[in-house]
Amino acid sequence: MVYKKVQNEEGQYIDGQGTRWDILEAHEAYTPQGKNVGWDEFENLEEAANAHRLTYDPLPEVKANAA
Repeated sequence: MVYKKVQNEEGQYIDGQGTRWDILEAHEAYTPQGKNVGWDEFENLEEAANAHRLTYDPLPEVKANAA
């Protein structure tokens, strides 16, 4: 699998600076530069998070008030 971290204010991962990220996961990623360019290959999502020094830290779910 290939992985790419993207900054996202509501991301599921957090770095040491407190910045939130998401990790995209795909079998293959085709970019204008070529196949998998800009993506990193890892065995699984946990390995990708560790390589980028990210910790899984999902934001609490916000539930809409029932009217």
